Amino acid sequence: MQHRSSSRVTNRLRVGILALGVAGAVATGYAQQELTFFVSATTITGDRVTDLKPEDVKITEDGKDATVSRVESVKWPIRLTVLVDNGPGTATLLTQYRNGLKALFGALPSEIETSLITLAPQPRFVVRASTDKVQIQNGVDRVTPDNSAPRMIEGLTEAANRIEQDNRKELKYFPVIVVVSTTGAEGSTARDREVQKMAEQLVKYSGRVHIIMLGTGGTSSQQILGARQVHVGKSIVDLTGGRYEAIAAPTAVGTLLAEFGKMIAEAHAFQSDQYRVTVQRPTAGAMGQTMIGSTRVGVRLTATAQGLKP
Repeated sequence: MQHRSSSRVTNRLRVGILALGVAGAVATGYAQQELTFFVSATTITGDRVTDLKPEDVKITEDGKDATVSRVESVKWPIRLTVLVDNGPGTATLLTQYRNGLKALFGALPSEIETSLITLAPQPRFVVRASTDKVQIQNGVDRVTPDNSAPRMIEGLTEAANRIEQDNRKELKYFPVIVVVSTTGAEGSTARDREVQKMAEQLVKYSGRVHIIMLGTGGTSSQQILGARQVHVGKSIVDLTGGRYEAIAAPTAVGTLLAEFGKMIAEAHAFQSDQYRVTVQRPTAGAMGQTMIGSTRVGVRLTATAQGLKP
């Protein structure tokens, strides 16, 4: 018996392949004969399949069989970077920040490396990448306000550069960035080409960005406060398939960060134990209607372009 994924799933995979075309997630281009994607393999009861083989995967394009040439086990963990706006007006937010961050970090599996960075007066590490739960939780208490404008966009560009440095030779992890920002003044001087590069890096290395944007209600005679970080933030979240939460009440920060922690833990469970599948397409040119399934009885495959939890 063959178990096929739904047309919506395979259509998303096909669209992702055409749109992204990135190393480690898809083939060198949609017109190429070789295609690479990820599958999560489970039994009907939800147990992980630990021995998936090429003959267990079937893929057709416009009704023609593709040849599955390689199935590789992928056990990349998530690595989390948290950016926190600690600029003017955030002194009253410290309780919400600290409670929320501790709930976020407390929900994560112990193997997820986490960094904590404040954004004012410039992006600065409070905790560098670590799996030490005590060190991370203690770092939360060292988040303090600053009178300088935060630099959220520079924080994102620097994080993307580190992700590229870590993974340019060999993909090692799935990067996740969580941003807690406000619509106050933004001090970043990053140019448009740097923002574009950051976006390309995050897509290339299968990054995902989640943002909480707290409206401060501030005004300025010289600029529309929050305009740039909101625009860039929404664009990056949409591009990476993340979650964007625009809120007015500071009390929502803690609740949302706790939800983000659970969401990231679920993504880690899905992403850290899957397979990268390489196939030879039956035809060249634009991708046709694609169906992916398992030839093994009782095995279900969830296919994604980049290995990210749908």
